[in-house]
Amino acid sequence: MVYGHPAIALGVDRRTRVHVRRMPGPTRVVTEVPPGQEERLLRAVRTVLPEGWAVAIETDLPIGQGMGSSAALAVALVRAESDARGHVPDSQEVHLRAFAVERLFHGNASGIDHAVAARGGVIRFRRTPDGPELTPLSIPPWSLVVLQSGGASDTAALVAGVSAARPAVDPTLERIGALVGEAEAVLDDMERLGPLLYENHGLLRAIGVSTPRLDALVDLAMTAGASGAKLAGAGGGGVVIALAEDPELILSAARAHGIEAFPCRPGRSA
Repeated sequence: MVYGHPAIALGVDRRTRVHVRRMPGPTRVVTEVPPGQEERLLRAVRTVLPEGWAVAIETDLPIGQGMGSSAALAVALVRAESDARGHVPDSQEVHLRAFAVERLFHGNASGIDHAVAARGGVIRFRRTPDGPELTPLSIPPWSLVVLQSGGASDTAALVAGVSAARPAVDPTLERIGALVGEAEAVLDDMERLGPLLYENHGLLRAIGVSTPRLDALVDLAMTAGASGAKLAGAGGGGVVIALAEDPELILSAARAHGIEAFPCRPGRSA
């Protein structure tokens, strides 16, 4: 999705919900916040709700793990604020306002995370000088297993690292871009899609955005019967996603190694 190459992104059947109510004084978050996230989260909330609100956040997404938790929060904030004033925003308004929030978390964000958070389902995404190109794709029938590395992902730093490595990594980036077209053609076929995911992980490792921990999680999933597995998000931490006909085999292997994991399906936004 960088340097002109497309990406395929999908929403999953997990949710972030924001509840707001009027209160005197400055806007504040009234639910527990992960350590180290307080200041940035409050700045994001006050971008949408500058003064006079109590904000409660519910989520079952892993935070800071490359699953678009900040984008889901941005979209939920925009929708909650709109609901509170009786306004129904169109998709373009949600996109632009959520993008402003997302930049607080990731700097020069691509836009892919909040695009899929707002729309749900599966999309083909390409970033262009004129704005994002979004193509809805059919929702496939398979399930995923998400394996958590326990390490946070710093998207801005990783993107900067890849940029600094150019043009040496450009042939690898070209192959990653080509894989998107191949994956789109077999999106409903888990057995044909899986090897493409595994190849993609190897390419991401080659450009330096994987880690030994993520590589080990990919190997664990493949040994447990996955048809394919790869890091998700920008890398450097976060999660691995795995495709398998029997997700319980991977979940069982993860439990045996003390790894947090959960199943999910491609889904639509609420």
